[in-house]
Amino acid sequence: MSQSKFNPPSTRSWRDIPQQVKPRTMGREGRKRFFLAVGNLVGLVLLLGACGWGVYEVVSLWETDPRRITAPTKGVPIRDMTVRTDGVLDKDWVRRTLDLPKGTSLMEINLAELKGRLEAGRQVGKAVVERRFPDMLLVTLQERTPVARLMARSGDAEPQAFEVARDGTVYSGYGYDEVMLGSLPFIDGVRLVRDGSGFAPIEGMDVVADLLGTAQASAPALYRSFKVVSLARFALDRTLVVKSSEVEAITFGASQDSFYRQIARLDYILSEVPAQATSGQLKSINLAVGDRQVPVSFENAPVSPGSHRAPAAQSYGTGPSLGAALFQPPSRNSTSSSKRDF
Repeated sequence: MSQSKFNPPSTRSWRDIPQQVKPRTMGREGRKRFFLAVGNLVGLVLLLGACGWGVYEVVSLWETDPRRITAPTKGVPIRDMTVRTDGVLDKDWVRRTLDLPKGTSLMEINLAELKGRLEAGRQVGKAVVERRFPDMLLVTLQERTPVARLMARSGDAEPQAFEVARDGTVYSGYGYDEVMLGSLPFIDGVRLVRDGSGFAPIEGMDVVADLLGTAQASAPALYRSFKVVSLARFALDRTLVVKSSEVEAITFGASQDSFYRQIARLDYILSEVPAQATSGQLKSINLAVGDRQVPVSFENAPVSPGSHRAPAAQSYGTGPSLGAALFQPPSRNSTSSSKRDF
């Protein structure tokens, strides 16, 4: 008996039956959707790339040559400008300085060039020029303020008055009040050095500004008497020599003491000296030598023929901050300036 009759084959599924059927191919609509999706993706990538390149080109042109981007506003000329300043310059000065041709549009101007024009005269320390579309120009100025004046001559030309700012900048100012300019003392003892179309800054003007500002705030009458401030000795010993309408030479020390205390001593001395009939005309006061005594010299007063004795020595009470120093009058036959201490 055959073995297969006793061991029949195991049950088989329909999946075990060989299938001679080919896989279904993609239809026409499916291929269309596939290519459409691929095309959309490629188009999006190209569009993003074009936008990025366009932004890059516009930024580059704006920074290098904005006049090439004139198409959108070429027909819109600048209608007006707004000027903001912390000084005395006005819109008319700005218009003349910028000298823009009639009909110029915002996109045709070079902002860096206009900034240079405004700062060229040095009265303007910093200028900012901005576009305000569609047809406005905004100009913001930060001006220098004069603290003194200076007379200078170029070649054989007549001497010309210049203003000097706190930072030492020398410039020819515009728009200042004549009375204010007339109250400023002159600077002496300096040598101007050419720097391009102007002059190099004067060293030590910040110290001069501190002295004059202190005098103007604490003793206005003394400030008005200051006529000339000399910087001839400043580099050597940091002293300033002031010529006033009352004293030929007043020496201030920038390293010894505060200007406020020195001006207080000066004010006291000038108030006491007129009480001495034999003092003569004040010639010099040295406030830079110390705290307790102030050397003072006089031009000798003439001695009357009938006088046979010199006045007695006197002492000045100078208050808690000034101390007391001996005032020694000159001898009767002296012909030179006398020196006394306060």
